[in-house]
Amino acid sequence: MKRSLLVAAAVVALAAMPALADDVTPPPWRGQWSTTLQYWEFGPANSGTADVLPDGPGPLKEGPPYEPGYLPSTKIIEIVPDPVNPDWIDLDPFGSVREGIWALSGHMDIIVDNHEPPNDYKLVWVQVTWHEGDTQHPDEPHFVNLDPTPINPPAIVDEFVWCNDWKTTVYEWRIEPNPPDEMFRLQGDILVDQLVIDTWCIPEPMTLGLLGLGGLAVLRRRRK
Repeated sequence: MKRSLLVAAAVVALAAMPALADDVTPPPWRGQWSTTLQYWEFGPANSGTADVLPDGPGPLKEGPPYEPGYLPSTKIIEIVPDPVNPDWIDLDPFGSVREGIWALSGHMDIIVDNHEPPNDYKLVWVQVTWHEGDTQHPDEPHFVNLDPTPINPPAIVDEFVWCNDWKTTVYEWRIEPNPPDEMFRLQGDILVDQLVIDTWCIPEPMTLGLLGLGGLAVLRRRRK
């Protein structure tokens, strides 16, 4: 029942959103006020090893209307690849049509900016499309918090298996109190094809009430 409700809510939220590849379980709150959405497909434009900006569509800024754009500090700031395999792979070595793949046995460091901080708490929803690297030593994605503020490990929300044993694993963090931004490390002996990150800075209860009653204009005037 819980899975059905989640899927139904996601379908509603996606009605006005652009389709993303391997976006198998978007958060049900995507598109709400104070959310961001960014993704990486790691095509030729993102084959560098530093300051890898998202492919798009960028975060949803305060609205309505919601305007696409980038929070400049949201990016991959370092990729340390597998020292044996090529840094960046054009085509899937396992025979699928996937393009633009990072072979990790090192790590991928990501900084995620916030929208409208500070708030009471924040949700971070990460979808990673990956494949085991060395099949003799199976491994899975691991996330390490690089911020000085302790953050609980993410919970696995869902997982989808594609052809040729590619997987999309979905993780969720609840971070409280909400920091200005987060920096975390993705590591493991894995191949990474795509990365989708949603965030939601949860407003205080009073703000949520105003938004639910259509009081966003009142809130904006109060801030001015």
